[in-house]
This record gives sequence, structure tokens and C-alpha cells, in this order.
Amino acid sequence: MNKPVQILSSLVGVVFLVSGIGKSIVAYEFSQILAQYGFDALAFFAPLLIMVEVALGLLLFFCFRLRQISLLALCFVAVLSAGYCYGYFFKNITDCGCFGYFSLLNLSPFFTGLRNIILIGILLYVFIKTKHSYKTVGKSEIIIMAAILCAVCFTTGYTYTGQNNNDTHYITKGRHINKTVHDTVLGEFLNPAKDSSYLVFAFSYSCPHCFNSIENLKQYERQGVVDKVLAISFVIDTSGMERFKEIFQPDFTIVNYPPKQLFRLTNRFPVSYYIKNGIIKMEIRGLLPCAVLLRQLLVKID
Repeated sequence: MNKPVQILSSLVGVVFLVSGIGKSIVAYEFSQILAQYGFDALAFFAPLLIMVEVALGLLLFFCFRLRQISLLALCFVAVLSAGYCYGYFFKNITDCGCFGYFSLLNLSPFFTGLRNIILIGILLYVFIKTKHSYKTVGKSEIIIMAAILCAVCFTTGYTYTGQNNNDTHYITKGRHINKTVHDTVLGEFLNPAKDSSYLVFAFSYSCPHCFNSIENLKQYERQGVVDKVLAISFVIDTSGMERFKEIFQPDFTIVNYPPKQLFRLTNRFPVSYYIKNGIIKMEIRGLLPCAVLLRQLLVKID
């Protein structure tokens, strides 16, 4: 096996591994992106796709049976690319969710397509240049691959089933609760007045649960549940942000921050914080309740 082929195979393997591991950390969010393609059943294939991607990444990295694996990986990328093209042109899906938790690596549709073309080209080159692919795998390599696959399998199952519901969790005790805003990371996003109440809504422009919360969020200021609603998010693809505004026409303030800064507060969306007199009183994870229900909850804690 020549050296350039081995190097290219390992590099593509690293890309597959980073992508698969990133998805495993937010498996449920990835499943919801798949569901946006119009077939709910696709969401159930999210764990399988993650495991296949990680397995291919490991085999490419260690150059095992490279001729066969490079062909399988090429087909894998080609099928996913075709699916993404369908979603982009027919379903207005701009977020490929390729790298999951490592969202900074998710690119615009143009660069996503360009990256996939490059990957297909490299894999085709590896396939053509590999005549014999019977490299043996040592015990240490087998142990490493097994350990990574087990870890990814566990993480995928945990993040997929742990969030695979629409339940809302109201948290009135925790590391942020009953602390002043300025004593927490939330102080980077809000400078509250002492005599006012706020609802800070951290969300993503591609999160289905966030979408389902917007109409309830619009009620809060109108019905006087809180004095001010502040939504905070991050932008990877401006077309996704514009589409969000066009669909929902938000009447509340939205401020975008660099992803790294927002992720210091949370990496799960949506999550909301109720603040009164400069003190964080409640954290709401998941779908937001309607104004009537939220008002009843706040009466108990105010």
C-alpha cells in the first residue's frame, strides 16, 4: 500500500470519526433533522447512521480492507449528499447537521456540497489506487476500535432516548437557580433591571422543539407574564435565520452570539430562564408552556 493512499484514507477516517462522534453527542437533534425530510421513520435510522459512519471512519483510519471499505464509504457519502440535495431544494433544509455537537464545523450548503465532492474524489482515488487490501489488524487496533464503538454506542443511546420526548422540565433547584444573573454565565447575555421580570430563551434556528415553542413565547409579553422576552441564538447559516424570521415573524428581541459564547451557557436547545429582580428563579428545559400555564407556575415560586 503506497503512503499517499494510506495518509488520505486516514484523513478521511478522521473526518468520519469527528462527524459520527459529534452526531452521537446530540443524537436526538440529528434524528429531528432527518425527520424534516418529510418521513418521520427516518428519525429512527439516526443511531444506525451514526454507528455506520463511526465504523467506516475507524476502518478507513486503520486502512483495513481498504479497497472494499473505501467503496462503501464513497457510496455512503454519495447517498447522504443526494439526500441533502433533496432536502435543500425541496424541503428548504439548510442545516445538514453533519458534525452534530461540533456545530462550528457545519458549513453553508455550498461548502457542504464542495466538501462532500472532495471526500468522494479522495475515496474514489483510494479505491482505484488500492489493488490489494488485506492488511491485518493488530490486537491493539481491535481494542481501540471496539472501545470507540462501545463509547459511541452508549453516547448515542443516551442522547437519543434521553431526549426522545416532548416533555418539559421545570427546574427550581440547581447551579443557576436563586443566583443573581451577574453571578452566572447568563450575565454575559442580560443586564436585568432590579424591578423587572424576564424570560431568556436560548434556541437554535434549526431545532424543531424551538420551533414548537415560538407561538407560546410570543404570548408572554403580550399577556404580561414577564416584562421582557429575550431570545438568544447563534448563526451558522444566515439563510436558516432568514427562513426562521420569515416563517415565525418574531415580535420579541433576538440577539445572536458566537457559538462558543452561547455554548458556555448551554449546548441543548431550547432552554429558558425566568428572571425576576435580577435573580434566576426557574430554568425550563424543552418546550415552553403557554402563557396561562407558565403564569400558574410562576405564582408558586414568586
